Amino acid sequence: MGACRQAGSVAAVHPIERLRYVARAGWGAPDVLAAEAAWALADLAVREPSAVLPACRRLLDRHPGCGPMWWVAARILTAGDPVAEGERCADALECDQTDELLDEALPPGARVVRRGGVSDVASADIVVVQVDAFGAGGMVVDADVLGLLEAARAVEVPVWAEAGVGRILPPRLWDALARKLESAVDARAGVVADLAGVERVVGPSGAQPPRLALAGTDCPEPPELLAHW
Repeated sequence: MGACRQAGSVAAVHPIERLRYVARAGWGAPDVLAAEAAWALADLAVREPSAVLPACRRLLDRHPGCGPMWWVAARILTAGDPVAEGERCADALECDQTDELLDEALPPGARVVRRGGVSDVASADIVVVQVDAFGAGGMVVDADVLGLLEAARAVEVPVWAEAGVGRILPPRLWDALARKLESAVDARAGVVADLAGVERVVGPSGAQPPRLALAGTDCPEPPELLAHW
């Protein structure tokens, strides 16, 4: 990741305009979109606190498969100080060290495959997939990753899911994400794959079995995001 942005270092643009930009973004890395949303929501909480919930819902309507966006919204909506929490979320996303932790966790000399089919996976030791969200009911991945997962399962190569800051969600929030993703019309929102073959989840706490990674999520489950809206 690049250098972390200092808290409060935001552009002199009204937060509603910044949030509209994020909502309309056709594609973007989940951590980048969520960090920008977190800064803007923190600014909005100062200027117009009552607008924070509708803004969160609009963002999730437009980016339903983005785990970090759900994480940011959930933490800001349940925080005693949403301004400080938004800044903390943005900083955590921008300073994510998951890439480095993955490199440290991989066995020395292991052949790692991130793309390809059965012929590529057959000689691999580990298949690594980056997920946009991870929960007890599955994981959100790009559609073109499904073939890689099928190949890994076919030749029984273990799968490691790379799930950076904000991507591991608790059960009810994952269910809300999955419901909303089902009705998404944009294929770029991602697809849900099951967890068959996933042996490790690599996140901010390092590499863990899926059960432990899910148990350690730091994401709350605000009722405002669990119901249909």
